[in-house]
Amino acid sequence: MSDKQFWKNVTQLMKSKKMSQEKMCTDLGMSIYTLRSSISKDVLPRVDVAKSIADYLGTSVEFLLTGTEKNSYKIRLDQLKKGISEIIEKDSD
Repeated sequence: MSDKQFWKNVTQLMKSKKMSQEKMCTDLGMSIYTLRSSISKDVLPRVDVAKSIADYLGTSVEFLLTGTEKNSYKIRLDQLKKGISEIIEKDSD
């Protein structure tokens, strides 16, 4: 696990949710400058901040740190959500 992996996972989740750094910072009451500095210097946030980011992005701190989710219920729920989204997209075509 590296500090880069944490921020890479945060960035990927934000992109998948079409969310900007500015919006996340505003919603979480964080400074955009602190966030960008942490990303550019590959500095892990404090535990409470990491937890807030994970909750905001709908994931776990474990996922942000490792890129994997060990909670089998969460994995299955994500698979079901993806399947439902695919069905909805097919029906709307």
